[in-house]
Amino acid sequence: MNYNYVFLQAEFEVKLISGKPGEAIIEAMKECGADVVVMGSRGLGAIRRTFVGSVSDYVLHHSPVPVIICPKHWIFLFN
Repeated sequence: MNYNYVFLQAEFEVKLISGKPGEAIIEAMKECGADVVVMGSRGLGAIRRTFVGSVSDYVLHHSPVPVIICPKHWIFLFN
């Protein structure tokens, strides 16, 4: 197999914030002026996600910028 990778320059920040995860991520995005958000998903089933909640689902529906959610199995392809 032949894989072609495109490397883009990107700026990022690491922040330690507290609060509800989804709300804290949205607030941090607004503060730093993010253009896009890329986050992972743990791959919970629909029933478990209903009871436990999903941070990626919250961010997806409340974000003012585009959100890319990488499924759990995709994350291991790039490590």
